[in-house]
Amino acid sequence: MVFSVLIAYTLIAWGDKDPWESIELGRAYVDFDTVVLPNVGHYPQDEAPHLVNPLVESFVSHHSKSPANASTTI
Repeated sequence: MVFSVLIAYTLIAWGDKDPWESIELGRAYVDFDTVVLPNVGHYPQDEAPHLVNPLVESFVSHHSKSPANASTTI
């Protein structure tokens, strides 16, 4: 029997002015990298790409260098 392990890193960028999902809900995701974006609403990638794009670039760069990204066969 062969099993594959998939590691999926997750970055959550949460606008503190989101009118539909409160920042308290975002803070509940303690197991993920969560970044609170000040004065940003529900669509941070559209409202503040100058904040989101560097976060995504840094996150991808950091995790793409990790040897844990390779899948493992058990």
